[in-house]
Amino acid sequence: MLATTHLFNGGSKVPLMSIQSTKNIESCLVLIVDDDHLSSTLVANILNNLCRSFTASSAADAIEFCENKLPDLLVVDVNMPDINGLELCRQLKARNDTADIPVIFITADLGKDAQVDCWEAGGNDFVTKPVVAQTIVHRVRNQLLSKLRLDALRKLSYEDSLTGLYNRNYLNEEYPRLSRQLMRNHQPLGLIIFDVDYFKQYNDIYGHLKGDICLEKVSAVLKRYTRRARDAVVRYGGEEFIMLLPNTGLSGTREIANQILTDIYQLEIAHKHSPFERVTLSAGAVSIQNIERYPLNDVIEQADINLYDAKLKGKNKVVTG
Repeated sequence: MLATTHLFNGGSKVPLMSIQSTKNIESCLVLIVDDDHLSSTLVANILNNLCRSFTASSAADAIEFCENKLPDLLVVDVNMPDINGLELCRQLKARNDTADIPVIFITADLGKDAQVDCWEAGGNDFVTKPVVAQTIVHRVRNQLLSKLRLDALRKLSYEDSLTGLYNRNYLNEEYPRLSRQLMRNHQPLGLIIFDVDYFKQYNDIYGHLKGDICLEKVSAVLKRYTRRARDAVVRYGGEEFIMLLPNTGLSGTREIANQILTDIYQLEIAHKHSPFERVTLSAGAVSIQNIERYPLNDVIEQADINLYDAKLKGKNKVVTG
């Protein structure tokens, strides 16, 4: 937890009417970054009836915050010690996980060059000091509305309709960006491919409706293990799932896979044609260093070989390599 972070909960609702969106403005998270605690508290109080507001007192704290929970919008003071607001914005725009977060700058400089600097750093808008309450509420609302509409469109493109997990479109587009970022940071990628054991028999016995319910339950367990901003689970095939675990070595990847298999086992979803008499998963796991050198298909193929091994060894197992 950041000692400099404070929560201000909104009171009144500002509904959003957008394409298939299940989120509204009041549930959006806005991070206010300013080394002046009084100024950031003032802005947070102004936004109190619009959205959820957090504050951070430095660029370093803001980056740490974003690594733990992605905000929907940043309101950033340009003039801060050490790393100023412009450089913070550049760093966030260079990261795959934070590149799409809109940024509103707060600046005391009204000059043309200062405005150009804000745009060139990647800012989406700016307000000038002293902050006018109605102006910043209007600017924040507009940015959040745009963000929610974009998120809704992405959801339609990247989300599996049954499970709510990501689909193959997301995997194919995300992997190149993710691999480049991991390569820059010299970090490995953990990847696990899961398969529901004896799922054809489950559908044959209990019917496809019960099969869908089973997949939803499995997906809910998998989703619980995407605890960091860049973690992701993809429904890869009918009963196959892929989990991406950036910056996770083989031992950590194996541990997560084993925990998931245990959790699925403990759900006790009855399956009378399984030797375990319940639904189970098998998993193949890998962790790849220098990930940019490996095409996605090669990484999945290696994990799939391990999954096949797990199946041969009796299922309800994790095989790593």
